[in-house]
Amino acid sequence: MQKSNNQKVGKIIKIILIIGMIISIPIMGIIPFLLKHSISLIHSMLIIYPNGILILGIIWEFVKLFKSLEMNNPFNRDNVKILKDAGTISYIMSVLWFIDLLDLLLIIKNYYINYILVLAFLVLLFIAIGISLYILSALFKQATDYKEENDLTI
Repeated sequence: MQKSNNQKVGKIIKIILIIGMIISIPIMGIIPFLLKHSISLIHSMLIIYPNGILILGIIWEFVKLFKSLEMNNPFNRDNVKILKDAGTISYIMSVLWFIDLLDLLLIIKNYYINYILVLAFLVLLFIAIGISLYILSALFKQATDYKEENDLTI
């Protein structure tokens, strides 16, 4: 009973992630037409688009992770690599948001506190996500090692 519930939840989350990816791609194509100022357009192309593409990469990694959950095989080397890759993408995103924060303060000279707080929050958020995914990958690696050792002794 528990395995079928996990499979159902895994399939539902996988479908939600795939729908999110499908919806976000046209939105990224529409954004340049919605932004009329050249500075906003350049800003979106240099900062927001790379982060959007990277978040699609994280979603893709999680879709691959849910495939192994559907097969009831969560503790394997592939999942450890998936979690590490998602953590690395998260670190890259935090660097891009930090560059955006520096751009806002030093080049654009916009000192509007709400923008500064949001960008600082995004930097810290993606650093925390990267750390969390790194810890999860280490836990999965250790669980995989124990599972492989247990499979050899049986």
